[in-house]
Amino acid sequence: MSRPSGILLAGGASRRFGRPKVVEPLDGAPLFHRPLRALLDSCDDIVIVIAPDATEPALPNRADRVSFARDAVAYEGPLAGTLVGLEHVHGDYAVLVAADMPGLRSQLLALMAERVTRAGGNAVLLRDVAGPRPLPAVLSVAAALAHARTLLDSGERRLRALVEGLEPIVLPEEVWSRADEEGAWRRDVDLPSDLG
Repeated sequence: MSRPSGILLAGGASRRFGRPKVVEPLDGAPLFHRPLRALLDSCDDIVIVIAPDATEPALPNRADRVSFARDAVAYEGPLAGTLVGLEHVHGDYAVLVAADMPGLRSQLLALMAERVTRAGGNAVLLRDVAGPRPLPAVLSVAAALAHARTLLDSGERRLRALVEGLEPIVLPEEVWSRADEEGAWRRDVDLPSDLG
């Protein structure tokens, strides 16, 4: 079975952080390298979606399968960035993550991709006590492209509207904890203090 594509959303304004957070150092490397490495270990081609005027950040070694794509309009939100990523990937399925999710593990992303491709579904999400989360997600590229375009044309900007509209398979903690016992996938960085 072929591996999915990967989409890394890195086009946000970092308003709460106060400066471009995706390149903020974490353990000696830019923050976005953590989720990117999880994609490199579990996906074939990978697209990093950045703002229209952003400088392409430096990539880690062995990132020859990574390309950049740009949002059409700056800071339109993750749904618009997801559409850009979906338009540039090559696989039938795509793993969707954000650049500020340093706790992601390739084993978890591979588990999600295996579940959705085996079932032939349109999407898979993870659920914890807060309910289903929109990220990370694995999406059927064809289904997600069509639905994302419809939503954006209607004025919708929420990523949750896309993933919920695809009638996702939702994996509970007893399933995802086999690949991530501590639930590190839930860690995201919004403020400088979140890097500690």
